[in-house]
Amino acid sequence: MVYILLSALSLILATFYFKKLLKNNFKKSIHLPPVVKAWPLVGALYMLTKDPVNLIRKNYQKYGSVFTIKVLGQSVTLLIGPEVSRHFYTAADSELSQEEVFKFSVPMFGPGIAYGVSTEKRRQQFQFLTKGLRPQMLRYYIGQTLAEAQDYFSKWPDSGTIDLRHELEHLITLTTTRCLLGRDVRGNLNEEVSSLIRDLAGGVLPISFLFPYLPIPAHNRRDRARGQLYRIFSNIINSRKNSHQSEEDLLQTLLESTYKDGESNSNEQVIGILLAILFAGQYNAANAAIRTAVFLLQNKIYFSKALEEQKAVVHRYGSKIDFDILGEMDVLYRCIKEAIRLGSPTIITPRYCQKEFMVTTREGKEYTIPKGHIVATSPVMASRLDYVHKDPERYDPNRYLSTVEKEMSSHLFSDISFGGGRHPCPGETFTYNKLKTIWSYLIRNYELELDSSFPKGEWNGSDTILVHYKRRQLSF
Repeated sequence: MVYILLSALSLILATFYFKKLLKNNFKKSIHLPPVVKAWPLVGALYMLTKDPVNLIRKNYQKYGSVFTIKVLGQSVTLLIGPEVSRHFYTAADSELSQEEVFKFSVPMFGPGIAYGVSTEKRRQQFQFLTKGLRPQMLRYYIGQTLAEAQDYFSKWPDSGTIDLRHELEHLITLTTTRCLLGRDVRGNLNEEVSSLIRDLAGGVLPISFLFPYLPIPAHNRRDRARGQLYRIFSNIINSRKNSHQSEEDLLQTLLESTYKDGESNSNEQVIGILLAILFAGQYNAANAAIRTAVFLLQNKIYFSKALEEQKAVVHRYGSKIDFDILGEMDVLYRCIKEAIRLGSPTIITPRYCQKEFMVTTREGKEYTIPKGHIVATSPVMASRLDYVHKDPERYDPNRYLSTVEKEMSSHLFSDISFGGGRHPCPGETFTYNKLKTIWSYLIRNYELELDSSFPKGEWNGSDTILVHYKRRQLSF
């Protein structure tokens, strides 16, 4: 009997150790990404909050295009470069989900929209927005942007020195509002609203994707700004409703839209969608407009080329600016595109991994990305890869004329400034046309001279851009 019991015990122990051995061997065979060394428990929290761009760049240089950082126990795996980003952009939402990591938008816009509601309701809300961004509306938007720019710049004295960062931020907010949200909202916007929208946008940090309610200063400013904006927009919506007037704008669409279950948008939902639109304008378009200013005024050779192009366009069409004429402004387009490449405001784009997958680097290394990781790409780093762009830190709009660079940058997921794959930014064309309209008007009507000096390296977008200007009549 003892022999039988010992034999049974030996068999159980052997089975246990065999399973453990198989499990260990399996773990070794899947080859997980290298893990960045960091403090226990808190991990890379400090660097992710204080200097995320440097954190990503430093570890890309050390570990290559795939690596994992730990933040308060959560694994965040970065995929840098088009070769390892393909699955990120093409995978179904059931494999790489946005919902878990975009909860940061709930304290920004409210619980009644986007990632604060069910997938089906969110899809219907995006359909409401699509109506306002349909391509046939672009001609109308360009006309509204030009009218807003003419009115805004007409208030400048004939000469002086201004903070162009502040001026462009405010103008972008006004043009976005006028184009998409109508006269009611535009008529009630002022400098305070632009400042509040900036504080709302400032609440988006890489750490926000992991911990959207973390009590840090940026989140505190975000929460205060949303409360004040809610009160402002509540008055606008109630005024529209009480007037019993109907306008042809997105605000009216939101007020009249109903979901498939027959429910209408509440005031809170309308306000949330309005804030989301203004946030997108402030966060992306304003940043691109400001970056264009910095690079054009620092690189006079390209400013001169853009000026010569405007002279030629004015010679053909006079002062007119419309959709077709903007399409002929190739130099200006390349100047803006290069500014966006070097100054993408999006540091990381995250997803939640719900199904294990593999990636292969351009060197042939294979890594398994486990279920439960947060997976992220980095538009900031993707735009600075030297095998995609020659001398990537240099501002050079002519790089898009190079056959080699044009071919390389046209590869899938090498240019992700506006996303890609299943979730591209629907406002890319709108943004380019808005920026070309504003900058063509500025170049035609003003001599601009940069007075500020900027430090080398990363520019955080909040520095003052002092510019001396003088009104002129463009000659050709």
